[in-house]
Amino acid sequence: MKKSILFIILTVLTLGIFRPVHAQAASQKLPSGTDRSQIGQKIQDYVKEHEKTTAGMETAVFDTNGTIYRGNFGYMDKEKGIKADDSSVFEWGSVTKLTVWVSVMQLWEEGKINLEEDIRTYLPEGFLKNLRYDKPITMLDLMNHQAGFEEASHAGYLENKGQTIEEILAVNQPAQIFEPGTTTAYSNYGAGLASYIVERLSGQNFADYAHEHIFQPLGMDKTSILPGFTDNDYVRDKRKEAQSYDIEGKAIGSAYFHLGLYPVGQAASTMEDFQKFAQALLKKDKLFKRAETWTTLYTATSTYPGTDKLLNAHGFMVEGYGTMVLGHGGNSTGYSSYILLDLKNGIGLTVMTNQKGEDIYNVQMPELIFGAKKKTDKAAFENFQPGYYRSARYFETGPLSLVRSLFYTSYAPKSMDNSLLSQNYAVLSQEGGQEKVTSSTGDTLKIPDAEIQKDQAMYLLAAVGLVYAVINLIISGGIDMIRLLKKTAAKTPKKLRIWNYVTSLAVLAAGLNFALFFLAMTSGDISFLASWRYMIYAGLGLILAACAVYPLVAKAWKELSKSCIALTVLTSLSALAILANILYWSLYQWWVI
Repeated sequence: MKKSILFIILTVLTLGIFRPVHAQAASQKLPSGTDRSQIGQKIQDYVKEHEKTTAGMETAVFDTNGTIYRGNFGYMDKEKGIKADDSSVFEWGSVTKLTVWVSVMQLWEEGKINLEEDIRTYLPEGFLKNLRYDKPITMLDLMNHQAGFEEASHAGYLENKGQTIEEILAVNQPAQIFEPGTTTAYSNYGAGLASYIVERLSGQNFADYAHEHIFQPLGMDKTSILPGFTDNDYVRDKRKEAQSYDIEGKAIGSAYFHLGLYPVGQAASTMEDFQKFAQALLKKDKLFKRAETWTTLYTATSTYPGTDKLLNAHGFMVEGYGTMVLGHGGNSTGYSSYILLDLKNGIGLTVMTNQKGEDIYNVQMPELIFGAKKKTDKAAFENFQPGYYRSARYFETGPLSLVRSLFYTSYAPKSMDNSLLSQNYAVLSQEGGQEKVTSSTGDTLKIPDAEIQKDQAMYLLAAVGLVYAVINLIISGGIDMIRLLKKTAAKTPKKLRIWNYVTSLAVLAAGLNFALFFLAMTSGDISFLASWRYMIYAGLGLILAACAVYPLVAKAWKELSKSCIALTVLTSLSALAILANILYWSLYQWWVI
């Protein structure tokens, strides 16, 4: 009996001693399994491994109590030797959108907005002009990027020229190409609409609202959100010291991002302020008055099709690592950033770089904290239908539709190397009989081969027309030069020779405009949106139309030999080939840019 009592006492004492120690040991582990005390060294080693392509990078790992690790690496200006430090300023890019969604939820908390109400209730009458569907668009649709808008030609690119948010949103509105609530297509325009609604319901411009209700309560005194950083002298002056770099670490200049629709991507700050914002979101502190609002904020508003897996939570996007994290990434013309929050384990990560399109630190490094990225189920690879797939975020209408099959569409094979399924966790589904791949970045839709072939045929037609025009000019010019040197008379009438040169030069002028457009677009030069490009297309279209029919109207073919008639027909067809492209891609519509 005494031995039994002694055994019980020893058991109780043992449990009392070791249970707290075990709990404490577990709390020292990050979700990845790494000890908190070791994460700094792991990040430093990781940066060392990638230092050849690194410009400037700052990161912070934190919990609800404070900072676990903070590190500054590289240079804000490599050429001048200006290092990244606590005083450095980085641009947030699209992480700025989180200020929009927080603002919306603050207004919801005050009872000023119903998230499931048609947003036209909060907009001026007739404000949205390009809606294709009768189904209402709700604030939840905007938060989920499911309002149905095509990519906006100016919302994410238009430089600030003193316009208000209302003025920017009122003109050149994108077409609604999907039924609301059905397709996830990331939309700067949709987020911009939400910021405008914040303005209308709060009675403040968005910048003033964000400073008063977000930045000031969190002590973020080194944060700017207006174009040109005009609302914070410190940010403006520090930003002047920095240069930007590409993913290889090569300089691309100052790369200023003066976005007119500033709430969707214009914020900039120090890492300290960026972390304050992220830590408040993790700790559920200060931004809202009621715990209910925090609970609602992080509740699912959309899930992966056919599953209960969280895809979006009131504007906070989901990333699948070893644990589920909420947050948002951002890219500007020369910066990349990320906020990631593991609400379950109370761990957060912030990353800021002065590199365009950077993903080594923004996408891969988080595995050190949260564990390996979640992979697509093998069944998805087995059930995948190969073919052409297009991001739901693309230009369907207007002149920029020219690039829909070049930059937004690619062939996806049925293999384990399929980038649609291997790069991010993805789920397969069907929408109206159309195959759909859904990942955290949005939907990608299978496009019928006939539609792709039609676009490709137009590209080929333009290429043939341009090649013919070059050859025609070289041969015609050579023949005329020889004729002049030999002083022999031309067999072809003068008016037809002039027509031949005018037609071919107009075709080449269109080709040059094509080339300048693609050069600007691929280099990040927003002049690809300049209206003059499309005014040129409109003018050239009229010239080419006249040139195409001139031989027939002038009856010039009657004076020509059979071989000359054939060449005349080919020249007219080259004009028609370019004209067909101008009409097919709506390149003449300068007024929608």
